Amino acid sequence: MDCVKIEGRAYVAGSLKRVKIGGSCKTIQFSDKYLILPGMVDIHVHFRDWGLAYKETLAGGSMSALAGGVVAVGDMPNTKPHIKTAELYAKRLREGAELPIVYRLHMGLPEDLTQLEIAKPHTLKIYPEDIAAYGWGHVKRALEKCAELGCTAIFHCEDPAFFKNGVRPPEAELACVEKLRRLKSETGSSIHITHVTLPQTAEVSRGWATVDVTPHHLYLDGENCREGGLCRVNPPLRTPEVRKKLLAALVSGLVDIYATDHAPHTIEEKTSENPPPGICSLEIALSLLLTLWRRGVLSLGDVVRLYSKRPARFLGLDMGLDMFTIVKLEEWEVRGVDFLGKCKFTPLERRRVFGRVVATAVGGKIYFRDGANFDVRNLQP
Repeated sequence: MDCVKIEGRAYVAGSLKRVKIGGSCKTIQFSDKYLILPGMVDIHVHFRDWGLAYKETLAGGSMSALAGGVVAVGDMPNTKPHIKTAELYAKRLREGAELPIVYRLHMGLPEDLTQLEIAKPHTLKIYPEDIAAYGWGHVKRALEKCAELGCTAIFHCEDPAFFKNGVRPPEAELACVEKLRRLKSETGSSIHITHVTLPQTAEVSRGWATVDVTPHHLYLDGENCREGGLCRVNPPLRTPEVRKKLLAALVSGLVDIYATDHAPHTIEEKTSENPPPGICSLEIALSLLLTLWRRGVLSLGDVVRLYSKRPARFLGLDMGLDMFTIVKLEEWEVRGVDFLGKCKFTPLERRRVFGRVVATAVGGKIYFRDGANFDVRNLQP
């Protein structure tokens, strides 16, 4: 296939200033209306597949990633079956190695902790359901094992003892954070708290844990998102005041990583009487972040740090110069029907955002967005 030569006045950010792509290639001439960024890295996605393939597949999730300028992901283990054994962990990694993006996997918390010794995962994901099933004592032993193995424990940090009649109050998050702070001092393990919803969590975690925030907890709240099941997520959306303070925490540097918690379901499930939690945002997350840049809320360096450099370091990735995304600097309207994955709806429907991903390069290939497909060409270094 033809290779690609990038020329012109595209605005290049970060280490990509050293990119030199030449040879006998097809030449793309850019004006100053384009931005070339290091590839984005999303540490929190749900690519489903296996027993949940009707919701999404590894292949479909990869297409969503490329469409969003994402070159690498960290996939969650709550598949069907839940990835809690070394055998399932290895099987999933083999399947992920066939994808066009870089695939990493967080292992689920096993009841038999010797499974961790066999699998030797880079990261371990712990849910409130795990705490309810195994107790905090088992969690502590898992953290001790993680400290031995050098893995990082990723917490969906809500203490299930505070759940009542389906309500998950802010106190559940705060109580969990306090428990983790004590466990950190007792075990010495590496801890990351994902999809935090409260600015207090970001503040009190400094120095002993890292944290990430999602686009939906930054953009949506209980007042501006009332579309029933489409707005249901765990942890839940908070009040407008809390959301604005969380955004302020992001701006002030208290947040380490930006991650989507991209969680596909069918529209029938999300509009049912008992909708499962989850929002699809992998294809628009970068544009939502660039919208904050356009408004002067974040710098371009913030965008790259939050959604590329720090998450890449978190997953232990060595990002090459052949991993980047090209963004057209224009405003556009979010339409779920245009999503490339199986999930084609969003509570952010019709939202005006800035920065449209037109191409994503991974491992020597550049994927150009062409309607509902990608035109794949080779890169010649």
